[in-house]
Amino acid sequence: MKKVRSIFIALPPQPPDSPYYELARTWKVDLYFANLVETQGMTLAEFREQEISPLDYNAFIFAGRQAVEHFFRLIREMRLEVSSESRFLCVGEAVAQHLFQYIPGSMRRRTYAQARSLDDLIPYMRKHAGLRYLYVGGGVAPLQFFEQAAQHRLHVQSVRVYHVRYLPLPEPLRRKRFSVLCFPSVTSVMAWKHLYPRYQQRETAVLVFGQDTLRIAQAEGFQVTDYAPKGEITSLLGLLGQYLRAQSEQNSSRKRYND
Repeated sequence: MKKVRSIFIALPPQPPDSPYYELARTWKVDLYFANLVETQGMTLAEFREQEISPLDYNAFIFAGRQAVEHFFRLIREMRLEVSSESRFLCVGEAVAQHLFQYIPGSMRRRTYAQARSLDDLIPYMRKHAGLRYLYVGGGVAPLQFFEQAAQHRLHVQSVRVYHVRYLPLPEPLRRKRFSVLCFPSVTSVMAWKHLYPRYQQRETAVLVFGQDTLRIAQAEGFQVTDYAPKGEITSLLGLLGQYLRAQSEQNSSRKRYND
C-alpha cells in the first residue's frame, strides 16, 4: 500500500488556520484546494422565463445553501412573501441553519432537516402527500429523486435559481497525480467528469460527502473508497481524518510485519 502524499479537495482555498491544515501537519501530507464549480444567480428575467410562481407551492426543497440564498433574493426582487404556513425540507442540518437566516423564528418549526439525501425526503413527503413541493436548485436536476416522487404520485416541480459553470484546475495541478480525491458535493463530481472525461482513477482513493454524491460518483464510474455522513463521521473533514488515521495504522502494521 502506497503512502498517502498528496490530497485534492474540491473546495475553495482554505485559510491558514483551517482544521484541514492541522490534519496535513499531523499526517505529513500535502493538501491542494481548488473550486471546480462557480455559481451565478439568475436574473429576475431569467427566473421568470421558467414560468413558475413560488406562491403556487406550499413546500420548498433545498439541497444546498446556494439554492437558499438565490431563492430568497429572487423572492425579495419579486416583492413576494412566502406563506407562513409553508414547509421547508432541507438536506442536512447545515442547509437548515442557513435557511433560518431567511425565515422568521415562527416558521422554523415547519422545517424538516433530518434527511441526509434527497431520497431520504421521500418518506416525509409521503406523509404530507397533499403538499405542492418545489425543488429549488441549479445545474443538474436530481432525476432519481423525481422518479421516486412520481412513483408515489407526489406533486413536485423544480425551478432553477442559479447557473453552474465548471472551473478547470489551476495549471500547476493539472498534471499532478493525487493519492486522494475529495468531493464535497454532486456538482464537484460532475465538474471533474466534465473537465476530465478521460481521467483514470487507478490507485487513487476517492472520498465523498453526501449520499447523493456517493450515488452520482458511482454512476460516473468512480470506485468510492468511503463516504460521510455515516455513524459518528459527520463531515468531509472527519472522513478524511479517519481515512488518514486508518492508512497510517495499516502502513505501520505492514512495516512491523516486514521487520
